Amino acid sequence: MHKRERVGLWLGPILFVLFLIGPPAEGLSELAWYSAGIGLWMATWWMTEAVPIPVTSMLPLVLFPILGIASIRDAAMPYANPLIYLFMGGFILALGMEKCGLHRRIALNVLRRVGTRPSSIIGGFMLAGALLSMWVTNTATTMMMLPIALSIVALAKDKLTQEQMEQFGPALMLSIAYACTIGGLGTLIGTIPNALVAGFMEETYGIEIGFVQWMKVGVPLVAVGLPLTYLLLTRFVFNFGKRPIEGMKELIQKELSESGPPSRDERAVAIVFLMVVFLWLTRPLLSGLIPGLSDTGIAVLGAMLLFVVPSQRQDGPWSERFLMDWNTAKKLPWGILVLFGGGLSLASAINSTGLAVWMGTWISGISVWPVIFIIVAITVLVIFLTELTSNTATTAAFLPVMASVAIGIGQNPLLLTIPATLAASAAFMLPVATPPNAIVYGSGLVSIPQMARAGIWLNLAFTVLLSVMVYFLVQWVFGVELGVLPSWAAQ
Repeated sequence: MHKRERVGLWLGPILFVLFLIGPPAEGLSELAWYSAGIGLWMATWWMTEAVPIPVTSMLPLVLFPILGIASIRDAAMPYANPLIYLFMGGFILALGMEKCGLHRRIALNVLRRVGTRPSSIIGGFMLAGALLSMWVTNTATTMMMLPIALSIVALAKDKLTQEQMEQFGPALMLSIAYACTIGGLGTLIGTIPNALVAGFMEETYGIEIGFVQWMKVGVPLVAVGLPLTYLLLTRFVFNFGKRPIEGMKELIQKELSESGPPSRDERAVAIVFLMVVFLWLTRPLLSGLIPGLSDTGIAVLGAMLLFVVPSQRQDGPWSERFLMDWNTAKKLPWGILVLFGGGLSLASAINSTGLAVWMGTWISGISVWPVIFIIVAITVLVIFLTELTSNTATTAAFLPVMASVAIGIGQNPLLLTIPATLAASAAFMLPVATPPNAIVYGSGLVSIPQMARAGIWLNLAFTVLLSVMVYFLVQWVFGVELGVLPSWAAQ
């Protein structure tokens, strides 16, 4: 066990015991004080990963009923939040694309249309990675793109000088990781923290963040952040010249030819996927005709269709004769769904015991700061903290605090929770920061100093980008008024 994990394993429970035996802080009830202790214990284990993150997320189920903070029924309800099933449906749709190879075909078709210069190839990989990671997990997208990129690197060795290859290889690897991370900002199912903040707002305040609403914030960020990252990588951080890599188009075409024409399964999965996206985008218009229609219901419908639409393969066991089978579906990351529930259960206790109000009052002194400065400070803190910790765990720990701070300074919680959430997915410096970073680092083509040199510029660029764009987009999309605390947050 590493030193960080060993320290965290003991520090978490010790902090909780100190809260358990010590007197509550002035103005706090005993239950709120206990909730703070449990929150510190969970945050410590989440940040240090002393035990698996999903295991930490089950602490509320044990401790809340014992300490009288919530009944087991109330403590368990957040683990069935609708947003959990939205993500589950999204995971199964993504697994359906992976099973039939549709995601690979999409990527190859995008790459076939780019030029043969190194910068064009990098742009093509970034575009394909970002588009796919809006709908498929950034981890799966990176793992799918990596073998294709390694083939391009092998081809380029005979076309570029040694000095150019030392620049092109790392740039291509980092472009894939960064594009997959940035693309995940675009939709609610693109990366886990996005859905977590939506679940938090609904569970705590009864405020729904719809799929289209999120895209109105996320897609502009992707549209600006992706070209910005491309320019930083190809114009400032790396220099590999403009010499074309001959044979690149032929290599991609060969990969496509070996895949054959689109299979019946690929076409069927594509139809189901496009239907789901269409329903998500048009739900605000359809809600008058179908009042009970929800983003979660649409995702689950799409996932269920994969289990009943016949596959082209009809010679195996009955359960495998459809576009999706349970042996494939059960590979989805169940632990992430448990993490959702634990984070939302903790947030619910922080709110119901009065701890949220107390935290907001305690920190209300920063209300004299301009809101944009507060957003910048939060963005910097979360981005650089996430370089060393899980972005999902960081989001789960920070959301109740950010909401309390916002209420304490008389602002809409959305103004601080959304920037903090997006910042948690914008760490680019270290392999441990995100799964895509770790995957491309494992290729052996990029070193930690190279990743850190490119990542520090992106961290700084995204601090400005997220702070400024989200400041204005949240006001526009959600009708947030500066200096006005909405009635739903004041209750």
